[in-house]
Amino acid sequence: MAEEVKREALVNQVRALSPTVDNLRLMLGEARHAFNRHDLKKLDEMARLKDEIIFGLDPIFEQVETGLEKGPAAEKPELQKLQGVLTQLERMADKVADLAGPIRRKGNKGTILSDRDFFHVNDLFSQQTGLMRALVDVLHHNDPSLKAYLRQEAEKLRESCFLDEVEHESRMTLSLGQPEAWSIYLDILAHYREILGNLIELLKILG
Repeated sequence: MAEEVKREALVNQVRALSPTVDNLRLMLGEARHAFNRHDLKKLDEMARLKDEIIFGLDPIFEQVETGLEKGPAAEKPELQKLQGVLTQLERMADKVADLAGPIRRKGNKGTILSDRDFFHVNDLFSQQTGLMRALVDVLHHNDPSLKAYLRQEAEKLRESCFLDEVEHESRMTLSLGQPEAWSIYLDILAHYREILGNLIELLKILG
């Protein structure tokens, strides 16, 4: 019975993190708008949302660390899981915020990506936003099949980013084009792979 109570407490604590995931999704929306419209003011809103995420997670981190330091040994495995989830959410916020770098370079220089690369980046935004919505469902329902499906989709998307990065670098050596546009595109792909990596690690922690 005690183990069931502890598991239920963890489920409730994880469920309460869904507003953080909603803010990550909002950050992606601001990044997409800034990318498409060269609206760099949206990057300020991204930064604000990141601060909101970090400020919201900090007190929970403190409670978890106190529990790990001073709480009963029996509670530590669940606290370590929660600490892992918090860490991956914080890293995701950092990596989404880091998209501001290549997006700012694009906006400041008025760089035009190829149609193919432009549409691919927008597709990445769409797919990542969808994954964030699914993550909220995972946090609320703790459904094993949904967790497995979401992890599979995140792994597939991360692998496709890697393969596209390799293919794009090959094309760069064979054709003329805008080096700055290529650099921005590859930078965005690299950031997305890191974001997806954090999502995958979070799902592993949730089991």
